[in-house]
Amino acid sequence: MNPEILARLRSLCQDEAAFEEVRQIIAAKVQQLEQEINQAYFRVEQQKALFRVITRLREPLDLETIFKATAIEVRQLLQADRVGMFRFYPDSGWDDGEFVSEDVDQAFPSAMAQKIHDHCFGEQFAIHYQQGRVQAVADIYSYGLSDCHIQVLSQFQVRANLAVPLLQGEKLWGLLCIHQCRAKREWQATEIEFVSQIATHLGVALQHAELLADLRAEVLERLQAQQAVQSLNQGLQRAIVELQAVNKELEAFCYSVSHDLRAPLRGIDGFSQALLEDYFDLLDATGQDYLRRIRGATHRMGQLIDDLLNLSRVTRSDMHPEPVDLSLLASGICTELQQSQPERHVDFTIQTGLVAQGDSHLLRVLLVNLLNNAWKFTSKHPQARIEFGASKSESDVSVYFVRDDGAGFDMTYANKLFGPFQRLHGMNEFPGNGIGLATVQRIVHRHGGRVWAQGAVEQGATFYFTLVAEEEGA
Repeated sequence: MNPEILARLRSLCQDEAAFEEVRQIIAAKVQQLEQEINQAYFRVEQQKALFRVITRLREPLDLETIFKATAIEVRQLLQADRVGMFRFYPDSGWDDGEFVSEDVDQAFPSAMAQKIHDHCFGEQFAIHYQQGRVQAVADIYSYGLSDCHIQVLSQFQVRANLAVPLLQGEKLWGLLCIHQCRAKREWQATEIEFVSQIATHLGVALQHAELLADLRAEVLERLQAQQAVQSLNQGLQRAIVELQAVNKELEAFCYSVSHDLRAPLRGIDGFSQALLEDYFDLLDATGQDYLRRIRGATHRMGQLIDDLLNLSRVTRSDMHPEPVDLSLLASGICTELQQSQPERHVDFTIQTGLVAQGDSHLLRVLLVNLLNNAWKFTSKHPQARIEFGASKSESDVSVYFVRDDGAGFDMTYANKLFGPFQRLHGMNEFPGNGIGLATVQRIVHRHGGRVWAQGAVEQGATFYFTLVAEEEGA
């Protein structure tokens, strides 16, 4: 106290005892005022530190920079020996982690880059910290900590510990740790409140970092998707160019087939016919039979060429999608079949109202081939049944079918049904070149669908097809 003030007080007091009592009262009051001033100063510094933390959160700074600057300020303000941000490893059950940032007095070792394991924490304490618990330990050796916790802290020469949870939303991300290493320390309520506020704002930074990471991941994913689309488009462009070249080659091949191959066939057939007409009497029965077989083979070769050209046209023709009444198409085709052989007894069942989106010309070719097949393979039954209808698949896709009760087929050879010129019956049983089902498959594929069949020998066959792509796993 000021000596002049003491001298004036002494002159006012009647005796030494009264003076001493007054001096002590004033000294106590002065000490209280000094503590209040110091606390006020500390609060001002706290607010400044918090302001700087909040300011940093508004700047485009990375998490590491924010952590480092905050650790320096907090350690200076609290006069602590170490301030660090500890992060738990994801999926470790809060038993393992490491310090990712710190500011430490040079007299003590760094806690950075050291993996820390505490098998007690995850099971016993993590849930409490996730709910906002703060641990303020004045002396780790007399606080009643578990042996594993004391072992973790003592390796960094910690004597007093203040640990506040760092929450990323509702998830316990890590801990803000304040260490006193030189001696034990009683943590003041204002200090605990200040550190808790700092941890709250760091939690905001953690959320921002998570959102930024998610945003960057989304941007990267979109960029990768865009690059994939560009790459796919480039591939499609190359494929289109290649396809155009293949189509030109195919057109040249078709021209060659339709002209160059037909000329020698016509010559073989013409000369064979001339031999039969002009030299018939000079040939014995065997020679005449040979010539008839030659003519039959040339006619069959001509039909095969026509079938190949038709299959090629199905593949190359332009598509014009529109609503197509399949029921009406099927009815017309069945009427034509019945008129072609009115003596046959066939019961046709056509489901009404079946409308699909597709190319009307190609869909007619498809139904012609399937219904012709059904007509052909029921020809040896005096009474037959042919059905056209549709049902829904599990993925709500329309599945159309043509069913008959004719000759059927062995499912062992079902994989050969849709190959060009693949036949499961001999020519002496049923006529045909084996090109019809190959044509059906190509038309279905061009519409994005699929085709398959089920059957049994002499128990009929059912051919199914869709005209749109089905979902995975359907």
